[in-house]
Amino acid sequence: MYQQTNVPDIFIYNDINPTLHSPNSTYEISFAQTEESLLDIEVFRNFISNAITRFRHSRTYKNYKAHLMQMGMDRCQVHGNIHSDEDNEMATIEMHHNILTIFDVAVIITNHMLKVQNSITTFDLVELLKMEHTNHRVCTVMLSKTAHQLVHADNDFVIPPSMCFGNWTEFLERYKLGITPDIAMKLLHYIKMVTTKCDISKKETLRLLSIRQTVLDWSGYNEQQGLYTQTDI
Repeated sequence: MYQQTNVPDIFIYNDINPTLHSPNSTYEISFAQTEESLLDIEVFRNFISNAITRFRHSRTYKNYKAHLMQMGMDRCQVHGNIHSDEDNEMATIEMHHNILTIFDVAVIITNHMLKVQNSITTFDLVELLKMEHTNHRVCTVMLSKTAHQLVHADNDFVIPPSMCFGNWTEFLERYKLGITPDIAMKLLHYIKMVTTKCDISKKETLRLLSIRQTVLDWSGYNEQQGLYTQTDI
């Protein structure tokens, strides 16, 4: 049912997801995003990027990095002699999202929430990003500025899970309906790199191979059911 607003020719409808409509415009503006509104890849990308920007500028994000450093993660995991402290900063230590980028994390959350509640707002996504980080379910690693640049420049540069912090497998379990085929392939590539290039134990190898099969199963189910909004962005 349409409701007249105080602005001429602007109407509100849809009690579940309030939407602004005008007969003078071909576009509508909804309070929350839905699968339909995010079908356009540029709209989807902008939605994700906007939420990530808001998250990175939040107090939670800044405090989380400080919290990790207070826990002892105050040195580069690649060059352990490079560290930072409050009194004498030897070098810049940056927080890197390993295995999955923060963009991947946001995409998985968005796709999953669209399936379980049919809509998502920027506020929802920012709050979920905060929650998953503060509950230590996002894989992060501390790196010096140079090492961080190297990781982003070289796709074959791999940091094993043992050097990282965060229960990333629990994150995948919580948001499994959001795992797209492309993200699944990225995870499989990472697992292959770790198990073939890194010096890890047989127990860790078996654990990663088990995760590999689980990710394949989830991705295959999502693809068969059409349970994803965007796959390659």
